[in-house]
Amino acid sequence: MLRSFVTWFSLLIMATALAACCGSTACECDDAFADAVGLEFSADITGTNPTGFRASEVDTVYLVRVPLDTTQRPLADTVQLVRSIARFSQPVIINNTTPFAQAGNRKLDAYSYQLYLAPARRATPTFRLTIDSVQLNTDFRAEGCCTCFENNRKLVYLNGNTTPLDRTDVAGNNALISVEIKR
Repeated sequence: MLRSFVTWFSLLIMATALAACCGSTACECDDAFADAVGLEFSADITGTNPTGFRASEVDTVYLVRVPLDTTQRPLADTVQLVRSIARFSQPVIINNTTPFAQAGNRKLDAYSYQLYLAPARRATPTFRLTIDSVQLNTDFRAEGCCTCFENNRKLVYLNGNTTPLDRTDVAGNNALISVEIKR
């Protein structure tokens, strides 16, 4: 009886010590963009780039998210992003929780996305882009008490193309490598 008590008490002390050690460790994972897809608009600052966009053309961006599994609810979500001219050169970032709220445990790769540009004074979209799918291969990397995400593969399929754009950070730093959007 005494031996059983000492064994359980020792295990309790060791578990508490381990939890205290890991609980006081700050993790710096740098995995905020591990699953993210950035969409960066090609600029037409001088009016001479036929494939580029003027800042006024991308001041209002609509994103529609549609589950790949058509039995999922809701069927589609839409967000409107109003962008200032100062943010023109910054990418639109689609992540597991940005700009849409995460629905259950579904991640970025469980959806297709449609991007529409509708300048402030126009009722109809002037440009449309479809992200048919995103294929992710994300693993967990454990270092001591910290567990971080590490993206090993990120493929983006656009506008019905069967050849994906590889947006994997080959350095393994989970950096955001944007897709350049052209007309």
